[in-house]
Amino acid sequence: MKQLPVLFKCSHHRKGNSDLAADLFLQGIRKAGGDAEIITLGDMDFKHCIGCLKCRTAENNRCIFADKDGAQELYDKIIEAPFTFFSSPIYFYHLPSRLKTFIDRGQWAFEAATGNSDIFSGLEIRPAYGCLVAGRPKGEKLFEGAELSLKFFLRFFKTELQPAITFRSIDEPQDLQKDGEKCAVLLDAGEQAWKRMVENGS
Repeated sequence: MKQLPVLFKCSHHRKGNSDLAADLFLQGIRKAGGDAEIITLGDMDFKHCIGCLKCRTAENNRCIFADKDGAQELYDKIIEAPFTFFSSPIYFYHLPSRLKTFIDRGQWAFEAATGNSDIFSGLEIRPAYGCLVAGRPKGEKLFEGAELSLKFFLRFFKTELQPAITFRSIDEPQDLQKDGEKCAVLLDAGEQAWKRMVENGS
């Protein structure tokens, strides 16, 4: 295995419910005998995509901001990882701004995947997992926009988002920790993700 799975903590603040979700998923992986790398995306800062489309014609579709922040290194980790996991709160029916900026900067991958680049050629399709945590108890389409954005962003990296774990009414800082059933879901999800990877020979 070239690289460990990569787990992205996407909240703008530390030690909240979505951070705990990633920690529980990691515990599940370790229970199965594996390990993973944690990326605290909420602590990072990225240049915004400005829609210049220079990545369309640049060598390797490289973004003009690739050397100005750590975004490209994280895209490379997604490309190399056997699977990824994204844990995020829901803000106004969508993903927090830093994660959305990271997704928007992925325009270079769209250009590479739909153009003549061979960056992704020979790359196997790998799974991605997610946990979306919302304080709201209701909302028919509460998670729909977030899942769609993640799904189509990851697809350009030949990574297929599996149906996300979604939790409602998780608002106060300790709400998830107090819910043993939800914690067990995340532990099991991490354990099963590692086992599937091993079974598939990744």
